[in-house]
Amino acid sequence: MEPILERLTKHEYSILMANAKQISVKKGESIFEEGSPADHLYFIQQGEIRVFKNLGANKDITIFTRSKNDGFGEIGIFSGANYSNSAQAVQDSALYSVTRHEIEESMAQNGKLGLHFTRWVAENLEASKAKMRDYIAFGSEGAVASVFVRYSNTCGIVTPEGIQLTDPIMIQDISKHIGISRETVSRIVNKWKEQGIIDNLNKHFILKDMNYFRRILVCEQCGVQNCAI
Repeated sequence: MEPILERLTKHEYSILMANAKQISVKKGESIFEEGSPADHLYFIQQGEIRVFKNLGANKDITIFTRSKNDGFGEIGIFSGANYSNSAQAVQDSALYSVTRHEIEESMAQNGKLGLHFTRWVAENLEASKAKMRDYIAFGSEGAVASVFVRYSNTCGIVTPEGIQLTDPIMIQDISKHIGISRETVSRIVNKWKEQGIIDNLNKHFILKDMNYFRRILVCEQCGVQNCAI
């Protein structure tokens, strides 16, 4: 999915960032919490941000992750008075923040800028809906399969053995994405290893049978194009 800042012309970018403030956040630091006033939209100059929903009892589910030139906080700025999710830095990150008022003023002055944001928000909502479909409709195995498919589209390269994930993926990472226990994820992954569907070398997974995952998720019946983590 194309990051929001990469969709803008230089003129549109200058309008958007005219009054932006630059902030730095450390890995693990919270940017905003669910229920807090939605008064800023954030853009990522460098780093990675995880947006998630708390499910209680030290359990949460990842809604999406965003990285360089993308934004977050739109589910709040464009939908209500408060943020409905929480955001946390996955890495040390450099951000720009723009107030709700400034965003609204910029979009009112430039219709094309507003159109970019409308499309960006719609695409992200469609992608989030597809994730929830996978996580809820196809059980624990479907949820884990969905994460692997999305990682393959985000950081996968084709090799003779299968799709190699270039980013190191931990069992705990997968667990956080789908809100199920680490033990359950580990059991599913180990079963797939025994069946030769996946392999793992130094925390880098190789997806040896992508068709297996696509069958679980009934991918041929899904019209979503932005299938990314």
